[in-house]
Amino acid sequence: MAGSTSTPQDLLRGLTLPVALVVAIVVAAAWIVAWATSDLLMGFLGMSGMIEIGSLQLAVFFVIMIVMMVAMMLPSALPMIVAYHGLTRLEAGQPTKPADRAATASFVAPYFLVWGAFGVAALLGLITLGLMSPLPGTLLFVPAFVLASAGVYQFTRTKQVCLAHCQSPMSFVMLHWRSGRWGAFRMGLRHSMYCVGCCWLFMIALFVAGAMSLVWMGVLSLAIFAEKVGTRPRLTSRVIAVILIALGALAAVGAFALR
Repeated sequence: MAGSTSTPQDLLRGLTLPVALVVAIVVAAAWIVAWATSDLLMGFLGMSGMIEIGSLQLAVFFVIMIVMMVAMMLPSALPMIVAYHGLTRLEAGQPTKPADRAATASFVAPYFLVWGAFGVAALLGLITLGLMSPLPGTLLFVPAFVLASAGVYQFTRTKQVCLAHCQSPMSFVMLHWRSGRWGAFRMGLRHSMYCVGCCWLFMIALFVAGAMSLVWMGVLSLAIFAEKVGTRPRLTSRVIAVILIALGALAAVGAFALR
């Protein structure tokens, strides 16, 4: 990639709007499906501690998680998708060929497969630990602890490193470039790991708090978008941290009142 004589602006010119339109259509469809399956999702999170979860239920939950992640995460992934899509136009260092749509799909696919797998693993782990809603009286403080932990995590180096890879799409794509569709899949897999590292505690907090309603999903989606794509990412990250810690404190007060 070092031999390219084209600027990022050259590569992305004319691509952002078409890709954004496709993403908007996919995201809108995902939100509609998420709305249609919201009762099913809440049933998983609200009753999973009282029923036996089999392979069929896990498969359904995996699909629901993928749809949910498309709805919540795809908007903030748009700059990364556009950056990769633009660089597939290169031939001998010049953007002389059509963008490779199949390679772009291969780049995006692991992003949601990894999040779906994370959701299943998180569900099983929380069920095993008895931390799914409704929580018994002795565990009412768990949501408060998880919310506060998610806030504190915002200040850690791990969070900042993962977030930096999500905030600089062109740098990430050029640094980790792999040719071909298998290479695209590997790049997407690497990026998805950074994304999970950035946002995993957000999801755990939603699971434990039993707050997987469309409203809370929308709020979190906007927060993630602002953190990754906004013009003041560091400030946004700090504001999110303060809000999460404050919510944790409120949840602790509520848990204490219910005891």
